[in-house]
Amino acid sequence: MGLAGVVAVLALAGCGRNGPLESPPGPAIPTASVSQAPLTQPDGTPIPGSPQDTAVKTGFDAQGRPVATAGPKRSFILDPLLQ
Repeated sequence: MGLAGVVAVLALAGCGRNGPLESPPGPAIPTASVSQAPLTQPDGTPIPGSPQDTAVKTGFDAQGRPVATAGPKRSFILDPLLQ
């Protein structure tokens, strides 16, 4: 085994970790959503007073996390094929 082999063995020996797998970060039990009721009206606007309406107005949801605003609808070259 030449110098290149020794370098390859030492490089690969540092990869990975010993021991059992770690659990992923976050809660162990997924939390259920607050309500399963629809939060939008038939025209797509949020129902006044709903958590979604409050999030749209303030930019934050009930837990204080930022909420992304809806972007403009842009056309895509394959849109005619999808319709």
